Amino acid sequence: MHVAAAEQQQKSPYRPFGNHALCSAEGAACIDDPLIVVKLLHLTFMADPGSSSIEEQHISYGDLVAEISQNVLSKKRIRIEEEPTRSSGYSAGVSMALEASGIRIQDMGAAEARECLETRMWRRPNMNCASLAIKLAKVTPCRAQIEWYKTLCDDDMGYYDCFKHRKAAKRDAKVNMNRIKLGHFWDGLLAKLQDNELPHDFHRRSKWVNAAQFYKLLVEPLDIAEYYRCKLHETRGHYLPHGRARRYEVFDRWWNEGEEEVREAATWKKKKRSKFAGLTQDSCFWAKVEEARECVKRARAEKNPAKLAKLWDSVSGFEGFANRLIERKEVSVDVMAPRSSYSLWVEEVKELKLKRASSVLVGVER
Repeated sequence: MHVAAAEQQQKSPYRPFGNHALCSAEGAACIDDPLIVVKLLHLTFMADPGSSSIEEQHISYGDLVAEISQNVLSKKRIRIEEEPTRSSGYSAGVSMALEASGIRIQDMGAAEARECLETRMWRRPNMNCASLAIKLAKVTPCRAQIEWYKTLCDDDMGYYDCFKHRKAAKRDAKVNMNRIKLGHFWDGLLAKLQDNELPHDFHRRSKWVNAAQFYKLLVEPLDIAEYYRCKLHETRGHYLPHGRARRYEVFDRWWNEGEEEVREAATWKKKKRSKFAGLTQDSCFWAKVEEARECVKRARAEKNPAKLAKLWDSVSGFEGFANRLIERKEVSVDVMAPRSSYSLWVEEVKELKLKRASSVLVGVER
């Protein structure tokens, strides 16, 4: 009968979707895998055939939710009836999920239910993580080709401006394709993380935090270049508030959380850089350059003193920020390339300051 029921589950076209809470008087276990949800529902009903209490608990959902909420508020701990040899944190978590779903250790089907939960909570996420590591290795050549492209462009315009003003060259098209492939990989990774298909501590694993940070510093400048190349800032607004991909915001959080932990644990002072960074440490630097260039452009034509003062505040703010980055050598050499957007902005600011100083002198003479 048990085998027939299992076969019937596989044949049924009906599947739960979203996050499913299996509730009992002991708590609730949240599962998002449709096949495991169906399996556990079946096992909870067969756990104690001689009693209707399990079925009644499923039906009285409202009462259970109220009781669970109260238990959470009072921080009630679920009792775990398990032998000491299996008292690890992970095993305890599986036991708590079993008991919360209404299946006790001694119930019929408990072993099968444990195997389902272990598959979902540990085996499958770790298998997905191993699979992602293989996929990361496969897209690493895309990253290496972008690094090579950057090296070629550093001495003239810098790779940001080379990519922004690129022609129909095969090399540039290849770099753009690699940019897109890397974006798809990292978006897919975040989708798996959001769907709980990766280990719960994935975002704290140094391998992935560092890989995400390197990707962000290398590729986001190209995304910014593409945004302004397509003039999307004219229809949507500037990149930072309106165009930045969600993945970069997530990677910022990963990195900042890791940096905070390192700062708390470290007893040594951060060494000062002796040479410029391989990659500019602010991945949004070029987006800020674009906004600063627009401020200079608007300041040239602005006649209203109040508005002009605000524009100058913005220009001065970015000028100080950029100078601090350069002084700490937290920018790449491409920032100071002769024809880079930043170098052009510096010249535009000098010209505007001279013009402003001349206007002040003329006013004094009069």
